[in-house]
Amino acid sequence: MDKQGAVDMKSVSIVTLGCKVNQYDTAVILNQLPKSKYKTVPFSDKADVYVIDTCTVTHKADAEARNYIRRAKRANPDGVVVVTGCYAQVSPEELKEVKGVDYVIGNSHKFSSLLKIIREGKRQEEPKVFISDIFKEKNRGFESPDIKVFPGRTRAFLKVQDGCNYACTFCIIPRARGRSRSLDIPEILHRMEKLALSGYKEIVLTGVHIASYGRDIGSNFFELIREIEKEKIVNRVRLTSLDPADTEFELIDFIAESETICPQFHIALQSGDQDVLKRMRRRYDPERFLDLANLIRKRIPDAAIGSDIMVGFPGETEHEFLNTYHIAKDSPLTYFHVFPYSKRKMTPAAVMPEQIHPEIVKDRSKRLRELGSNKKTSFFKQFIGRKFPVLIEKGSKGTTPNYIPVRITGGSFNIGDEVLVRISGVKNEEALGVPEAAIT
Repeated sequence: MDKQGAVDMKSVSIVTLGCKVNQYDTAVILNQLPKSKYKTVPFSDKADVYVIDTCTVTHKADAEARNYIRRAKRANPDGVVVVTGCYAQVSPEELKEVKGVDYVIGNSHKFSSLLKIIREGKRQEEPKVFISDIFKEKNRGFESPDIKVFPGRTRAFLKVQDGCNYACTFCIIPRARGRSRSLDIPEILHRMEKLALSGYKEIVLTGVHIASYGRDIGSNFFELIREIEKEKIVNRVRLTSLDPADTEFELIDFIAESETICPQFHIALQSGDQDVLKRMRRRYDPERFLDLANLIRKRIPDAAIGSDIMVGFPGETEHEFLNTYHIAKDSPLTYFHVFPYSKRKMTPAAVMPEQIHPEIVKDRSKRLRELGSNKKTSFFKQFIGRKFPVLIEKGSKGTTPNYIPVRITGGSFNIGDEVLVRISGVKNEEALGVPEAAIT
């Protein structure tokens, strides 16, 4: 304590890698650190405790986590380094061997142990590991605490589901996150109300496999969406990635009439070839994906339709790749994320024959990304001259309900403002807009 009586504050630096589920988990931790005792600092600064909330979807994600461990030790050799998240859950022994790690905390113990370690953790001669086999815990319930604020974000994420019961041959996430489990609808609505009271005008519903929502508690995703629409707690509710196998056509019809759900859909394709989808153990065929995408375009003409596409899955021939390319080209997709296949230990795909040469994967990825860039720009250009409400996220940048990033020319805005904007042009994969009026 100094002469003015101020209490020394512990500095904490947290970096989040990967998906929106991880970002929500990090927000939970930050919300539970009393501001009177803790201050958060940038990761490059000297901190007492460094927390790395990891992803393990690809080998690049693992490498990024290890890089952050090294960065933490450079910033403060005496700082306590805590590694948590999916990489910690799946590969604790590997992380134990990384120089500088003091604690490895799996997703199984993220909420039960992490806060205590931040409060009380010390440097360790040998890393301490907190982990259990989360996938075998069949009775494990939904356990993420709620939050009031989402640090550094204009829109708030709300985790409504966690885990996955399926077994896609390329995916390690069920082992990292456990089985599907859901937050009940009354609690979801309660948490949305708290976020709305904190000033958030948009809430993004997130989960590992949100189309599975409710099956463990006698409900379903469509029922959740109906209740959210009925309550109208905020003006904008955005959905994250949906599985074509579990997305009902009636959900699309309902959203077409919705006053709350944003006209943006992310439908995970992965491959446009039926044989590749079978090897992936996906539970749909390309026709199911196309039926969904075409229905969205018919019922909601302005909707953004995105997808995830994997390139270079074991055995993928040029013909199979071209099937994917042509579906991406000819379908109403407006954007897509291209992921080179990454071999993950403990997955069936890792030992499949005919692993694709990296140079072939690189070339195919480049071709798809160029296509995606062109499709995105064409989609944006359709709206030149149209007016949309834009939620300001940073400076003069914001996003329309149908997921168009807009740079506004003229005017001065605060983060969280909503402004009616006329789209005037398109440049560098974003729209340019002229402000028309503030929206109260």
